[in-house]
Amino acid sequence: MSQVDDRRFAETDLRQFARSAFITAGLSARDAAVMADSLVMSDLRGTHSHGVVRLPFLIDRLRKGGANASPDIRVVNDAPATAMLDGDRALGAITATRAMDLAMTKARSQGVGLVAATNSDFIGACAHFAMMALPHDMIGIAWTNGAPGMAPWGGRGHTIGNNPIAFAAPGGTQGPIVLDMALSVAAGGRVRLAAKRNERIPSGWMIDRDGRDTNDPGDLADGGSLLALGYKGYGLAVFGEILCGVLTGSRILGEVPAWFAETHREVANGHMHIAIDIARFVTPADFRKRIDDLASMLKATPLIPGVDEILLPGERAWRVSREQAVDGIRLPGEVVADLGVLATALGLAPLDTR
Repeated sequence: MSQVDDRRFAETDLRQFARSAFITAGLSARDAAVMADSLVMSDLRGTHSHGVVRLPFLIDRLRKGGANASPDIRVVNDAPATAMLDGDRALGAITATRAMDLAMTKARSQGVGLVAATNSDFIGACAHFAMMALPHDMIGIAWTNGAPGMAPWGGRGHTIGNNPIAFAAPGGTQGPIVLDMALSVAAGGRVRLAAKRNERIPSGWMIDRDGRDTNDPGDLADGGSLLALGYKGYGLAVFGEILCGVLTGSRILGEVPAWFAETHREVANGHMHIAIDIARFVTPADFRKRIDDLASMLKATPLIPGVDEILLPGERAWRVSREQAVDGIRLPGEVVADLGVLATALGLAPLDTR
């Protein structure tokens, strides 16, 4: 398969298309907007592996019953600073948005809010939910477990999820500091997108089913495994299972099906959302100034040969989002083709390019 040229789309057009697709698949207008926002924000920041490339699979989950199109998300355990939500098999971004909203409400009252969710689904890019805290002068944290795709340190079988985690803190002129990371060397979505584009992947990202390093992203679907981000990444992934799975009473490890492959099955994983009210510690203005001071100090570090500048976590994505908000979101051509097939299947008008 040859690579298809990328194309650009207006952010508003992409959101409207995704909303229409979700509504056609049975979501309420409110939930459809939440889902569209979570996907398009990933594409806006240049994280195409977690953007609308996921739309056909999520629609399939709704149509085949793996996810609940009309969930009754409810609080099952409540305290001043904590809560547990039952997602009632909602698509994960819907549950995660409710959880982060509630965490921020509790943080405004208590200084910190921690809301866990169970009986949920794949949530997409954790950064989206951590960043919900930024306009409220809060620090946001989001963590989830998921389907196994990564080998435990020293193993060659994919028996643990790469259990991504994200942190977001507001900044001043520097922009926000956002760390969004899978606990594998590379996210599974990046590998699957490379496979779709018929691209090779770097050595050290994954191993094949026999435990050998591979540059073929197709080996992931053929029993291969993502490699952990060292033994420390593996250790964090274990705690992702503990905090997001065991603590919430959710499924763990091999109990969690692959959301994109077994779209008829409920995922029933868990996630955790934390909001910290900055004003309980320092004034938000002082916090932002010190973030800029921190950035300036780091950027003053002498550079090694071949490096042009020191970047802060999330800085590249912040720059990309500002550029694409003006010039349109660039989507891989293969993803555009898939969205065209989806539009035909749902009876929707195709996307218009800029």
